[in-house]
Amino acid sequence: MSRPSLRPVLLLATLPALVVYVLSLVLSQAAGIKTQLVIRDLAQTCDTALGVGLLSSIGYLLWISAAAIALFTALSGVIEVRGRVQQLLLCGGLFSLLLCIDDMFLLHDRYVGTTFLYVLYAVFALLILLRFRSQVLSLGGGSFVLAVVFLGVSVLIDQFQNVIPVRYSTLQLYEEGAKFLGIATWLAFWWQASAAAGKLKPQA
Repeated sequence: MSRPSLRPVLLLATLPALVVYVLSLVLSQAAGIKTQLVIRDLAQTCDTALGVGLLSSIGYLLWISAAAIALFTALSGVIEVRGRVQQLLLCGGLFSLLLCIDDMFLLHDRYVGTTFLYVLYAVFALLILLRFRSQVLSLGGGSFVLAVVFLGVSVLIDQFQNVIPVRYSTLQLYEEGAKFLGIATWLAFWWQASAAAGKLKPQA
């Protein structure tokens, strides 16, 4: 049995990681951010308690887990039935990765704008549901719809918080709670879909 080559690891993992690491340090220096603030853990830098930002951090892990599961299943060759099933998992993995990056770096709050991104995400989710309707339904459609409902409720609360006659702190509980449940359900769908896709057999 031949040993796996080290070259793909260097090209696909080590080299990109090195580029990201060096580029992050160079850009942060150009922006006047101290190197220590970039390489150290945020909680360590801010000297905060363990629980600060806990649910947000868990949310990032759930987003990236959904992306990793879907992308691995789509690209690793573990599924025998390709075509739309593979396309669904690829789209779902990339979409989940985008949602993770947005959530981690607060793109919707600081850089791009909430309305634009929320509309874009709604369009993406709708396109997935329309283009891959039969695949979504056969691979666990109920989980997909439930995740979209939870995440949609979170977005609606965020968008209309100024007109809802409830204290901001209370609204935050509902908004973040719906979002957290939505991310967990989103992960459950892509796990379900990936597991089911791996069991599909080509038709004779």
